[in-house]
Amino acid sequence: MSLRWLAVGLGIAMVMTLAAKEYKVGYIDSEEIISKYEAAKEAKQELEEEIGKFRAQAESLRADYEKALKEYESQELTLSEEGKRAKMAEVDQRKRRYDSYLDQVYREGGKIDQKNEELIAPIGKKINEMVSKLAAEEGFVLVLDASKAEIVYAQTGLDITGLVIDELNREFTPVGPVAAEKLAYAVIPIFETNDEARQDRIGSQIRQLVYDLVRAQSKVEMVANPKVDEQIRDRGLEGRQMGEHEALDVATMLNADYAILGECSKQDRRIEFSLTIVDVRLNTSVTTETGEAARVEDLREQVGRAVQVLLTSVEKP
Repeated sequence: MSLRWLAVGLGIAMVMTLAAKEYKVGYIDSEEIISKYEAAKEAKQELEEEIGKFRAQAESLRADYEKALKEYESQELTLSEEGKRAKMAEVDQRKRRYDSYLDQVYREGGKIDQKNEELIAPIGKKINEMVSKLAAEEGFVLVLDASKAEIVYAQTGLDITGLVIDELNREFTPVGPVAAEKLAYAVIPIFETNDEARQDRIGSQIRQLVYDLVRAQSKVEMVANPKVDEQIRDRGLEGRQMGEHEALDVATMLNADYAILGECSKQDRRIEFSLTIVDVRLNTSVTTETGEAARVEDLREQVGRAVQVLLTSVEKP
């Protein structure tokens, strides 16, 4: 922070201290709020999913370009001058398409920046609105942000960070004992068994597809993915391939009725995956369904088919 703003901050603090009987100053830690606000967690995860899609498309365009280049190099000696020009024009066209897409996605103000603004801006607006509401209710005339200006000392009761977090998260009530008419589902991270799958975040894509497809069913209540991930981290299982017993333990702690887990791999453009649904109440697996997609674009259809098999194998939600 610049000396100018430090002086301004100290001046405000001094004025408020001298007029303590008339004014009440509070503060928040916006970074802590964002890290614990469920909507912010979901927005961050959605942003990561979108970035994964951009990366997959970029990889597809790069592969098309490299394929065309290799074809040109392998045929160069046998092609006529006209054939060489035509082939090289094709290579250049695919290279320009690849470079143009990278520019659209990664430049300042590009697709990633736009998606970040789309997802994060409403979060910031909602946090500000909640801070304003609580400040008015609690009688604060000024609320500082401790993550942007260091708070050296503050009396107890002036930090309203926890209050803001609690109020923001009221709409994200933890999954407790589920009402009889609804069944709760938890989707465990899909384990990526090889480097190519991890690089393209295939497991994350499949997990989000499963989540969306199950959520679309009637009489279903989903355990938010960030809550599942938090439970996994607490148990030291993050990044590991989870077995059915570990998945059952996690789902039990989340009061879910069913959990879906699985694994996936990617070789060239072909994706293979398997999904298993476990009955948390009976503490056992129900069925496993496998699938494959010739390319990422076909993944939704194949995952949809597999999810339908899993859902029909258990009690209808």
